[in-house]
Amino acid sequence: MSPPGPNGAVDASSAPDFIAVAGRGAAIAGYARKQDVLGPGDAPFPVFGDDLRTVVGQMVPGKGFIPAGVDPNTVPKIPVVVGPAGQGQSDGSKVVLYAQNDSPTEIYDAVLVGGQVTNGGGFWGQNMGVACYSMPVGSRLVLLDRSATEPGASVLREIYTRGGEQVGPSLWIVRTARSARAPVSLTGGERHSPVDRRPVRTPA
Repeated sequence: MSPPGPNGAVDASSAPDFIAVAGRGAAIAGYARKQDVLGPGDAPFPVFGDDLRTVVGQMVPGKGFIPAGVDPNTVPKIPVVVGPAGQGQSDGSKVVLYAQNDSPTEIYDAVLVGGQVTNGGGFWGQNMGVACYSMPVGSRLVLLDRSATEPGASVLREIYTRGGEQVGPSLWIVRTARSARAPVSLTGGERHSPVDRRPVRTPA
């Protein structure tokens, strides 16, 4: 799925037939048909398992992913926190990261603030996905050699460093299927630096 245009529109023809959806945690809950995800309306829609046939739950507006067999009426809505009027994020506008991973292994990414991991995740092998991170000024979006939760995780490549711009960019990375360690290409005007093998620190 290519990044949206300046007006936020997404070309549905460029999206895969099924799109990964997340549960209330960071894990992928399953896959939904693109017409359900990108189509108009706010009706619940089914979520399928890895075989793209078995229904494992549904996405319900205001509540997110509801596993199969659970009554949506018993699940509380996801709370929306609204700050005081006029209070905005002066140094943390969102950065959107799209990934196409054609290799068999996962791509790991993380946001570093002063060398400390504050956010991050991964993109499964042979899949496509999107992540949205809040990045304060001076923070770095990087690729890691393993999950940030594993000891000894190191930075493979810096994708983007947050400057003072008011609007965060949309970034696009692609890993080919040639090997598990195939290089990742970047598009979309990102700023990146050579390989940086310094270890990262995870929150205590």
